Amino acid sequence: MLYKQVIDQVVVVSSPEVAEMSKLLENTFRCVNIAFMNEMSLMCDRLGIDIWETLDAAETKPFGFMRFNPGPGVVGHCIPLDPMYLSWKAKQTNFFSRFIETAQDINSNMPKKVVEKATNLLNEQGAAISKSKILLLGMSYKKNINDLRESPSLEVYEELLSKNAIVEYCDPYVPFFKTKSGVLQNSLDWETLHLKDFDLVILLTNHTDFDREKINREASLLLDTRHRSSHKMPVH
Repeated sequence: MLYKQVIDQVVVVSSPEVAEMSKLLENTFRCVNIAFMNEMSLMCDRLGIDIWETLDAAETKPFGFMRFNPGPGVVGHCIPLDPMYLSWKAKQTNFFSRFIETAQDINSNMPKKVVEKATNLLNEQGAAISKSKILLLGMSYKKNINDLRESPSLEVYEELLSKNAIVEYCDPYVPFFKTKSGVLQNSLDWETLHLKDFDLVILLTNHTDFDREKINREASLLLDTRHRSSHKMPVH
C-alpha cells in the first residue's frame, strides 16, 4: 500500500465512504463544539462571567471534558465547509441535521458579534464606531501561517468598513490582501506600529510575533478574541 511507505500507522476501513465519513465526522465534531463554546461565550458575556476563567476551571476535571475555545468564528478550509457539505449530502436522502445547521448559524454570525462588541466598547468610551480608528491584529485564519481561506478576520474587516470605521490591520504573515471591492490593503509593520494611535485594537489571530507586553502597554482599548493579553475583557 502506498500510504504505508510514508506513514507510520495506516488505519484500514471497509470502504472509501467510511474513510471519507470519518474525516467529515471529525471536522463536524469540532465545528459543533466550537459553536457551543461560541454560544457559551455570548451567554457568559450577558451574565457578566469570564468565559476564559470558566474554561480554565472546567479543564481541571481529569475526564469527561474536552476543551474548545471560543473565537471570532470557525476558521480554515475544512471546519467551516465540510459540515455543510455533509448536511447537503444528507438532505439528498431526506435527512436534516439540526446540529450542523445550528452550529453553522452560530459560527457564521460570530464576526458580526465581534463588531457589535467593538461598537459597545467604543460607546462606553463616548465614541461612535463611525470614523473611529480601528486596528485588526491578524488576518490569517490561525496563528503563524499566511492562509486567509475562510478567515473570520476578513468578515470582521468588511463589517467594520460597512460601519464607516477607519480600519487598518497588521499581520506579519499577510503583507496584503484584497477587500471584497477589490481594493488592495497593506499590512502595517508590527515593529514600528504604535497601538496607542488607534481608538480600538482587536486581536483576531494570536500570532506569536505579537508581543503581549506591547499590546498591554500601548492599546488604550482592546478587544481580545483569543485570550492572548492580560486585559480581563470577555471575547464578546
